[in-house]
Amino acid sequence: MEVILREDFLTLGYVGDTVKVRRGFARNYLIPKGIAVEASSGNERQLKHKLSAIIAKRMKKKTEAEEFGKVLSQVSVELKLKVGAQGKSFGAITSKDIEAGLKDLGYDVDRRQIKLADPIRSAGSYDIEIKLHSEVSVSVQVKIVGTKASADISTESKGEEVLQPAPASSEDLEAVSEGSQE
Repeated sequence: MEVILREDFLTLGYVGDTVKVRRGFARNYLIPKGIAVEASSGNERQLKHKLSAIIAKRMKKKTEAEEFGKVLSQVSVELKLKVGAQGKSFGAITSKDIEAGLKDLGYDVDRRQIKLADPIRSAGSYDIEIKLHSEVSVSVQVKIVGTKASADISTESKGEEVLQPAPASSEDLEAVSEGSQE
């Protein structure tokens, strides 16, 4: 089924695009939420009528994405990955971790815009593609630093807590002594 997008939808396209989607997705999600309308001659005429405004909006979003891309391409994100004694990693770096690293630096990027084929499981330097717009993609330098995992097992890591007695005040001592006399 073909639909015309009325709003930007990250995985499908941008305002004014005619895209082919499954009938159930269109009828149950896109059309009821007002994200898209069915591609028909009447809707196409309305689209042509509004086309100049849509084109201007698209160009504005593209230039904003290009400007943000210039800034973002200069950024280098450093993330930490726990590595054992034999060099085996504990866990992996995913697009969610990269998103959090960019947010820490003050850049708002959605994790779905980060194109990462597989999670990163080893230390090193990687170029990660971020798709800011359907026509604008930038590469961001991600540096993964391996941190040694501690081999020592302490009581804190086992979940045991060592309780220290709190210093008693004179009021607390009076309340305890009155409670024991009753």
